[in-house]
Amino acid sequence: MSKTSRNDREAWEDVLDDPEEPLYPVGVVADLLGVDPQVVRGYDQRGLIAPGRSSSGHRRYSRQDIRRLVRAMRLAGEGIPTTGIGRILELEDELDRRD
Repeated sequence: MSKTSRNDREAWEDVLDDPEEPLYPVGVVADLLGVDPQVVRGYDQRGLIAPGRSSSGHRRYSRQDIRRLVRAMRLAGEGIPTTGIGRILELEDELDRRD
């Protein structure tokens, strides 16, 4: 079996490789993180993450959303309130944009 060159990639491969592509439903994210789906939804409701939406309106999370969610959950575990978590995430995003 020969390896596929970069030019022979299928469009779906690019979608799967894109860390910003919203692919994962809330149940999958909850399973990955070992939490209840309501926990994941709660971070969205508090404005700490903003997942994409499917055509039917269901939440869809990208790998980047999942990383942000994990960061927010760790900060919450350290006792930081929601407003503090939001500000920390904003500042981290700003630093990432500057790189």
